[in-house]
Amino acid sequence: MRGIGSVPFLLAAIGILAALIWIYRSGKRASPSPVRHTSQRTQSGAVVPSQWGYRVRKNSHPVEGVEDPRLSCAALLVLVADLDGGISKAEKDCIFKQLRTTLGLPPAKAPDVYETAIWLCNQEADRDEMVRRLIRHTVSLGGYETLPDMIQMVSEVGKADTGTLTDDTALVVEKLKLLNA
Repeated sequence: MRGIGSVPFLLAAIGILAALIWIYRSGKRASPSPVRHTSQRTQSGAVVPSQWGYRVRKNSHPVEGVEDPRLSCAALLVLVADLDGGISKAEKDCIFKQLRTTLGLPPAKAPDVYETAIWLCNQEADRDEMVRRLIRHTVSLGGYETLPDMIQMVSEVGKADTGTLTDDTALVVEKLKLLNA
């Protein structure tokens, strides 16, 4: 009879152990870990860096997940550079210069922001719609006082290759100027 009497204690011990494991695992999920901090999975399963102000939000446009105006502005610069058929070395160098000087990013962090901006730009097939969303979202995050800097940065990136603005880049600058008026 002694063996049967210890069964409730054994079941209680297993229950307590299971509860402790559950609490430990849920606590690990809630605490920020380096892996969770640096990347998230989107609905499509793609991994996106999140340490620069991007958070995956279900049922919304990827631009709406941007929480840092520097990231949305960097994405606008990448998009402007890509409007003429790809990003040249001169345009990339100009983007990095703008990230460091105007946006104040440390040189070591600029490549992370640049890669996240490229990922963000690739989430929308319609470039005009993406330009509209990025401008609107950058202004909503940073305020209208960001417009003069955005106009200057877009103009410099647009002129990086040839010294003149393409028609598409000129349209982006005009959209920014209309908001700044």
